[in-house]
Amino acid sequence: MAIPVGLDNPRLLELFFSQSLDGFFFMMLDEALEWGDHVDKDAALEYAFTHHRMTKVNAAILAQYRANAPDELLGLTPAHFFAHDLEGGKRVWREFFDRGRLHTNTDERRLDGTPMRIEGDYICVYDDRGRIAGHFGIQRDITDRHGAAERLRQSKGQLRALAARLQRVREEERTTIAREIHDELGQALTGLKLDVAWMKSRLPRDHQLLDHCQSVIQRVDGTLAAVRRIATALRPSVLDQLGLAAAIEWQGQEFAGRTGADVDLEVLTDGAPVPDDIGSSVFRILQEALTNVARHARATQVVIRFRWSGAGLELDVTDNGCGIPGERLDGAECLGLVGMRERALACSGEFRIAGRLGEGTSVSLRVPKPTGGTT
Repeated sequence: MAIPVGLDNPRLLELFFSQSLDGFFFMMLDEALEWGDHVDKDAALEYAFTHHRMTKVNAAILAQYRANAPDELLGLTPAHFFAHDLEGGKRVWREFFDRGRLHTNTDERRLDGTPMRIEGDYICVYDDRGRIAGHFGIQRDITDRHGAAERLRQSKGQLRALAARLQRVREEERTTIAREIHDELGQALTGLKLDVAWMKSRLPRDHQLLDHCQSVIQRVDGTLAAVRRIATALRPSVLDQLGLAAAIEWQGQEFAGRTGADVDLEVLTDGAPVPDDIGSSVFRILQEALTNVARHARATQVVIRFRWSGAGLELDVTDNGCGIPGERLDGAECLGLVGMRERALACSGEFRIAGRLGEGTSVSLRVPKPTGGTT
């Protein structure tokens, strides 16, 4: 006998309920429950958790809870399903009753005690007086999917922690190398220059080696300038000696002198020192932003705004160049942008970059003030 098609057909609905791959169930209260601001919700929840019983289940629900027969689930209450976390279960139930329907993920337990992650959609069933009589639920077991997502999240967290650690190690190495180059090599070259100058001062005025001595002195001066330039590129001494604000001013002036661009610089600070790890990240982000301006933007004007106060840190770099194409903003091939984002994440900051073709590019960084104070 053919079954008429229609949502009002009881046999069709029963087939849909029983054969669905999602877990379908009804839970009904022993007595309908009034809910609203006029009732004691804590007392109402206590009643619901011990008198809200499973009354109808399908095969998928049995499989989710690893039940062999419906009788193993029928009659169970929220107190059974959330015995591992009653307070958490009541928070979910309160929100459900308040809204009348709910889509949520919950951590539950199978009948054998093993944990599972449930994604569910639930809707309250009301009687003719508007009281909650029970509810209907559809559940999916997403334990495997949730576990994979959690492992991916942990992996990303570990990779970010590793990247941050590598950045710190790299910064420490750059600082050490810069100091050694500046101190050791700089002192050696200065000593060599003094020795040659001493030799030159003791030669007769018409001696043929005078010109050679002067040439050596000039070459040593050039090498000393290169040493200072390399050491500064590795780690500007002003960053360690005078702090981030002074380093930003120096970097802006250096960029203007090197590129010829008009740099509008504004540095506002309450005088409190910026923690070293944040200062290094912010300075490197500024350097990368200015490097991109110099390489790609063809800008004639650059605006740098830096603010540091009790509310946190703000850095904005804006240029009037050609603008960065939208498709490059999230491209993994733009390693400079990836590096800036990772540095921002490492100091719990928020990094944004926006650009429009022909209208320039803006880079912004926001870092909340560390709760532990400065270091």
